[in-house]
Amino acid sequence: MFLKVNSAIFVATSIFLVGCATDAQKAEIARKNSLSAAIVRSMPDSSAYQRSVAAKDAERRDKVISNIRNVPNWFLSDEIGDDIVVATATESSPDMQLSIDMAMLSGKRLLATSLGEKISARMAEFGGQTSGTAEEVMMNKEIERVTKATIADILLKGYQRDRIEVVANGPEFQTFVRLRYPTSELRKALAAEVSKSSMMAAKVRKTKAFEDLEKEIEASRSSK
Repeated sequence: MFLKVNSAIFVATSIFLVGCATDAQKAEIARKNSLSAAIVRSMPDSSAYQRSVAAKDAERRDKVISNIRNVPNWFLSDEIGDDIVVATATESSPDMQLSIDMAMLSGKRLLATSLGEKISARMAEFGGQTSGTAEEVMMNKEIERVTKATIADILLKGYQRDRIEVVANGPEFQTFVRLRYPTSELRKALAAEVSKSSMMAAKVRKTKAFEDLEKEIEASRSSK
């Protein structure tokens, strides 16, 4: 409405001025009116902009609602316990295989974080019972190396893809995955990595913390 009123004003003004002006003045008036009309046309229509913003907001809300409906029940369930480490992840892509690969990569990254926390806590027990020695700095570095090596070994061959589901998400594929790793296998992997290190074998294997670890490993074997 604002644009139409302004345009009408420009036209009326032009007619009035043109009627009592010379040819040069008429040309100048026509030029200014043309310029003014172009400026008015270039001004944004606030109502159209608001409608565009509202439409985009509605589209985003619809997409969120659709995504929530597509989420598998197992993906949102908190499956935790002393016997397993679990990580869930989701990724989307126009290519189905790429969405699966991306979801698996995200899941492995989250699983590595969870495993790292458990291994670090256990290694801190070892480190606490071997502190005060001349090799303490070297021991701390070796503890860090063993932690990383254990995680790498687990992610290479030890984790399990427990669940996977691919659903349509508009023009894309949405993949949901759940990875798990038994803590009994985690203890074995940690003990094996410690045994590979001459420094760790000489220091850590003599601690009560490591004895407790070996007892837990034996107990898990006996329970199977």
